Amino acid sequence: MFCQDWRFRPKDYREFARLTEAELRAAPHMRGSPRVHAAVAGCVGWPNEVNNPQHGLRITEAPKILMLHSLHDPANHYAWATNVHRQTRKTTVLLPYEGAGHSVYGRSDCTRDAVDDYLTELKAPSAGSRCTPAAKN
Repeated sequence: MFCQDWRFRPKDYREFARLTEAELRAAPHMRGSPRVHAAVAGCVGWPNEVNNPQHGLRITEAPKILMLHSLHDPANHYAWATNVHRQTRKTTVLLPYEGAGHSVYGRSDCTRDAVDDYLTELKAPSAGSRCTPAAKN
């Protein structure tokens, strides 16, 4: 799936190694992301074109879509969620969870109730709503 969604395909191992070295030089304390490295390594040498490249979003006929995202997600930066929301403001409601973690649904009563209300009644929280971090994250 990753290889069909991202226009990031090193042509061979040498190119992949050069890109990894450049990444580690640019951010030596980060040491890269094993998940991303594995995903990109799996795309080395793929001959075909990307069939679902990144593009601007345009959602037309849809009910209001609930988006939840943690402010401190270790895998996906919060800016990605705000970018999606900015592009789809008329059709999405972004509910930030002010804590940490990758999965948000079960983090607090606020996140769980928001999702349950949305899934059972198609009721989205009002714009500007937020969920405070749980005592235990």
